[in-house]
Amino acid sequence: MKNFFCLSVLLLIVSSSSFAQWIPIDSIRVQDSDGVPLLLNQSVTTRGVVTTHREFGGSLVYFQVSSAGLVGFDTAFCNRVKRGDSIEVTGVVTQFSGLTELNPVTAITIFDTGNVVIPKVVTCTDIRVDGEEYEGMLIKIRNVTAVHSTSGENVTQWTVSGAGVNYRLLSGNDSCDIRIYSTTNIANTPVPAFPFDVVAVNSQFKFSAPFNTGYQILPRDLDDFSITTGINSVSGINPDNFTLHQNYPNPFNPNTVIKYDVPSSSNVSLKVYGILGNEVETLVNEMQTPGAYSVEFNGSTLSSGVYFYKITAGNFTDMKRMVLVK
Repeated sequence: MKNFFCLSVLLLIVSSSSFAQWIPIDSIRVQDSDGVPLLLNQSVTTRGVVTTHREFGGSLVYFQVSSAGLVGFDTAFCNRVKRGDSIEVTGVVTQFSGLTELNPVTAITIFDTGNVVIPKVVTCTDIRVDGEEYEGMLIKIRNVTAVHSTSGENVTQWTVSGAGVNYRLLSGNDSCDIRIYSTTNIANTPVPAFPFDVVAVNSQFKFSAPFNTGYQILPRDLDDFSITTGINSVSGINPDNFTLHQNYPNPFNPNTVIKYDVPSSSNVSLKVYGILGNEVETLVNEMQTPGAYSVEFNGSTLSSGVYFYKITAGNFTDMKRMVLVK
């Protein structure tokens, strides 16, 4: 009964073109208990920002808003758009092995270009267990400590044959699947030195319902891999006050160091934000003992501009400004 009500509301939204010309991606992603879109086979119009550019062949386009992602499978669509394009797209809602797609795409409007999508920082467990929440979205997994084949052997090279090969990504005791496409420049290159961070789009491939497993992340190119930044503590120093220092260097490209002082054991959170207040990355989120700390921030996946970093520790909060120049 609940699914019938949701479908009725969604169909009303789609059919009432005089009141709404497009619907959010979140609405298109509403599914039944088997993971099948309630708007399956319906023509819809939606909007988002493109995060891929032919890395996975000549038909797949991933695009998203901050809360949800979607895939277009259409050669003409793929040929026309590139990363950072803000678009309005019309197409028929379909599903391929659990992946919600628009196929075919019947209309495209490009509003502007050069937009930056900040990847959502998630864990391997988030992808493996709650992958539907992030399907079609650009994500980032930090501190990858090993790569295994699907049979469990350690891997030192992304050996790829055919269309692509699946591997297992490990972060400590956590793991999820990663697929390397033969059409990317990652194929048949060495696995980066550990630990590393990886940015990717989250996809799905499962043959039969319920479509609630089979999630795999797809890095787009070698630039999606970066060195994990660590937290360093200077022993023997006991500060008198909480202090957040100005990053150095500033401006920076692409690395900078942020230092801060913790006078008493506290749960410390240090986050980076964009100019519009959107969270870019969590650098620290843990209990820390008294001491002077430093953490390196890598902005290689970001565009030039002003960013802010904010610390919260106990009752102490402070924020400072930094500038990335490429």
